[in-house]
Amino acid sequence: MERGMKEPRGTEKEDDTRPKEQLVAVLHEETENGTASVMSEVKSTESGTRSGLQQDYVEAPEQKVGEITIHHEVLQMMQNTEDGIIVPTGDISPEKNIGAQFGCLQKEDSTEETTSPVQDKIKMLSLEESVTPAEQSRQETTGPVWHQIQIPSADESTTSAESAAGVTWDEYWAPTADEAHGGESGSELSFPCFLSNTQSHLKLSRQHDTQTSWHFPAGPGLAKEVHCPLWQFPVASYYPPTEPTVPFEVMWRVWDESAAAPEPLPFTRASMDFTVMSYNILAQDLLEANQELYTHCPLEVLDWSYRCSLLLEEIQKWEPDILCLQEVQENHYNEQLHPVLSDMGYTCVFKRRTGTKTDGCATCYRSGCFSEVSVTALEFFRPDVELLDRHNVGIVLLLRPVVIKGSKVKAKGLPLCVANTHLLFNPRRGDVKLAQFAIMLAEIDRVVKSSKAKGEDCNLILCGDFNAVAQMSLYQLITTGELYIQGLPAWMISGREDQSQNSHCHRLYAPLWPSSLGITDSCQYTTAKDMLKSRKSGKYQYSHDFMQQLRFCPAACVRPLDLELIPGVTDDTPDASRESQPYDESYRFNHTIRHRLDLESVYKHILPGFGNPEVTTLNSEGGATVDYIFYTPRRNLSCNQSAAGDFVSAGLKLIGSLSLLSEDVLQSMRGLPNHIFPSDHLSLLAKFQLDLNAA
Repeated sequence: MERGMKEPRGTEKEDDTRPKEQLVAVLHEETENGTASVMSEVKSTESGTRSGLQQDYVEAPEQKVGEITIHHEVLQMMQNTEDGIIVPTGDISPEKNIGAQFGCLQKEDSTEETTSPVQDKIKMLSLEESVTPAEQSRQETTGPVWHQIQIPSADESTTSAESAAGVTWDEYWAPTADEAHGGESGSELSFPCFLSNTQSHLKLSRQHDTQTSWHFPAGPGLAKEVHCPLWQFPVASYYPPTEPTVPFEVMWRVWDESAAAPEPLPFTRASMDFTVMSYNILAQDLLEANQELYTHCPLEVLDWSYRCSLLLEEIQKWEPDILCLQEVQENHYNEQLHPVLSDMGYTCVFKRRTGTKTDGCATCYRSGCFSEVSVTALEFFRPDVELLDRHNVGIVLLLRPVVIKGSKVKAKGLPLCVANTHLLFNPRRGDVKLAQFAIMLAEIDRVVKSSKAKGEDCNLILCGDFNAVAQMSLYQLITTGELYIQGLPAWMISGREDQSQNSHCHRLYAPLWPSSLGITDSCQYTTAKDMLKSRKSGKYQYSHDFMQQLRFCPAACVRPLDLELIPGVTDDTPDASRESQPYDESYRFNHTIRHRLDLESVYKHILPGFGNPEVTTLNSEGGATVDYIFYTPRRNLSCNQSAAGDFVSAGLKLIGSLSLLSEDVLQSMRGLPNHIFPSDHLSLLAKFQLDLNAA
């Protein structure tokens, strides 16, 4: 089948000029005057039009019934809905375009009464039920204009018996690449149509700029048409919204009170609830010095002003009574954090790291809930101890819980020791971590002893970034109170870097630190009196005890070259573990490091119901749990203790905590920091209850 009709000859195009002008005049006068005189003018043009139709029909004898071809690139229609004028413009006469269609109809149904093609053409253009109003806005084009030609279905009154060719719906026609970009003027457009023996409707209209509905055939014989309104599909979504959605905020972290244990005894006491937050806020200087850890983050979330606003919003949201911060940059603390926290009612203590680092630790508390008893700022760098050559710090704060009404203290609780620290990161230097933590424990032990010397127990909260994974050696020391270190690989102290395949890794041996540090293997200070016991004054004179301590010094462990080998006597290498007990027991350093503090972790490090490990920090190298809140739990009281009316029990009762997240959830949020969490660490938040006594 040929795709279209041939091009009309030049002489024929000139002959069609006069009928086209007369047709325009006929249409214009019919719209303005609405008189019957139009019919006479149409008759005068009938003969010229018939000749054009017959000539076009002769040139396309092989065209099949049911297919209509129109030269589309030279046809432009301008519609005006106000006055109802349809003006065809271009080089091809509209009589030939429409006449070709009626030529097909005349050939198929020759028995029907022949009417004037021009009259049928005017009738079809004037019927309101078959013509869709054009949009008022006119689209100007510089190239060929594509016109959407819609073929309406036959009238419902038409019987199926009168339909000669039937009704078929073909697929939508799509223009080729050459046609879409304005091909040759001779290119043609073919499309299917409906044929009816009784009535044919032809609608010529431009495609709407904004489509309002879809049209689908339906019913017996596909004679009906169904209109389906357009649905606005959201971007990257398979399903359209059934109704307008209301914006909502995803609560990524929830408050968990499952850890709260019921009161074992039926009696009641005055108590005080308070919250503690520990937060490594990521110093900006450290972020910029380690940018390779945050390549996954958008640049805007790494800006300090953006992160600072989120940080302060988070603190204001939870309103902790005690706030322990790590990686606090000194200038940001002085210029931004401290002024805002002071306005919120906090009293703050800041300790910057020694050396060239610009960050440190800060501990803040609400002065309306606690009164300050003592403050100790710790520096772990000791120039006289080779092991302690790193510039980490800590803060030990002793507070007194109080209930103030007006200007008077109505109730108070046992002293509360709050310790905050940030230990060394290097995962291969577990020996340094243990020495730093021993200094921290020794200072806490001193504060607790000072309270007990006054006849009071002391509750304890230990917060910070310990740079040690849960259930590893350092964690075991904190929660169990002891750690066997003899021959222990140094990397196992933190567990952040697995070096189990390395057979030459550094191992720990007692004594881990020298006695000059003044701390025992029980993580307690040795008093000045104990230090003086081991030596006496005098020039070039040493006591027996002092010389005995040098028995296993490095020089004494070197075997002399001329030493005679005697089995059972001189065949053994000196070992510090076989050292006899010195005169002063405080200098003894066993293979096990211990402490006497009763500590328990707020978090259990496994998400309940899922079994996934909790994560407190995440960067491009992965996630881990390194931040903790430890506390002294409240133990069950005996009946005799509970009978005391004014008895205040020691220990803290955990009421609830803010849940952590798993690594996969954080990865789905593009890691840390992000638009919700401003640091590469998550904040830890816990709520405790302590007993009060009348002031």
